[in-house]
Amino acid sequence: MKLKTFTARDLKEALSQVKKEMGPEAVILSTQSRWVKEPRAGKGHQPGVEVTAAVDLEAFPGNGNGNGNGDADLKGDLFPPFRTPVSQIQEDLDEVKDLLRQWMRHNGPPSWLRQHKELAMFYRFLSRTGLDERFLQRWLDNVQSLLAQSGERPLTLKEVAIRYLMHAFEVVDPWKAKEGAPRFWTFIGPTGVGKTTTIAKLAAKFGLFEKLKVGLISMDNQRLGAHNQLAAYGRITGQPLLVVHQRQDLLEAMDKMADLDLVLIDTAGRSPYAPHLQEELHHQLGDVPALEHHLVLSAAVKDCNLAKAIKRFSVLPISSYIIAKVDETSDFSGVFNQLCRQQVPVSYITAGQQVPEDIELSSRRRVTELLLQRRN
Repeated sequence: MKLKTFTARDLKEALSQVKKEMGPEAVILSTQSRWVKEPRAGKGHQPGVEVTAAVDLEAFPGNGNGNGNGDADLKGDLFPPFRTPVSQIQEDLDEVKDLLRQWMRHNGPPSWLRQHKELAMFYRFLSRTGLDERFLQRWLDNVQSLLAQSGERPLTLKEVAIRYLMHAFEVVDPWKAKEGAPRFWTFIGPTGVGKTTTIAKLAAKFGLFEKLKVGLISMDNQRLGAHNQLAAYGRITGQPLLVVHQRQDLLEAMDKMADLDLVLIDTAGRSPYAPHLQEELHHQLGDVPALEHHLVLSAAVKDCNLAKAIKRFSVLPISSYIIAKVDETSDFSGVFNQLCRQQVPVSYITAGQQVPEDIELSSRRRVTELLLQRRN
């Protein structure tokens, strides 16, 4: 194994050195902040990075550590194509992202921000949350513009900076977003995110506390006992339940409940990776103008998996996101990133299994608090 340490002005330059000298098969073992010599004479030292990399020469005979026969070994099938599995590529990407976050953490905020101690500390915190780098850069640009405009006037800069976070996404009260009755809300999303429990909480909220006429429809024909669970909630709240299996059954059930204020429709959970997911969703629910689709997502899921779920379920027009299981994660950055990217409003947030207590209408401040209140 060949092991070597490289120093450079930044991580990109160091990785370029590693690739040039050790090849693409090199593995990054560590990265650290270091003071490096300024290339221009008389300038002393400047902040930089030190990267330690290694390569297994025995695993890659072409590196000159073979049987000593020179170029003769480079012919034929001695070197089969090197293939990296997808899982390894994802791990490598995650590692690079971690390295970038470490780089930001070690090197701190840009020089123009360092004179504002409170804002600089806030920037360091944000750089560790897993926020999308592009959004973080836009946040920096907004803060820089704010500082240029404010001059020496006293401002609560951190509060204004937080306000930039609060207005990076959309929120909605779905009941007030549209007038008229009846309203038909479908709840779609991956398996296990809590769609049925969310429906029970909303049924109690609107039926028991706001005195609306609420009905329930179950389209979940896959999960064992799903109908019984929803039926039990219906009996407790005195709300009618209809079980349907096909699109035509759904249309007939909607006609039967046309005298109600709100109808909550439970659907079967589906894997975002199911090959025919989008075709099935469109066949069952597509092109029904009365339906308002709410995509239920788990806060405990990684950013990349949330993106996949959103992309696949968005074959239907999504009225809002409902973020569930916020009590099961210490990192809300993945959800926050998706809300900023997609610009689809978030309507409700759930935390826990208690019906109807563990649900709340979203707000800009609450969503931002979830991002900032990281728990170790």
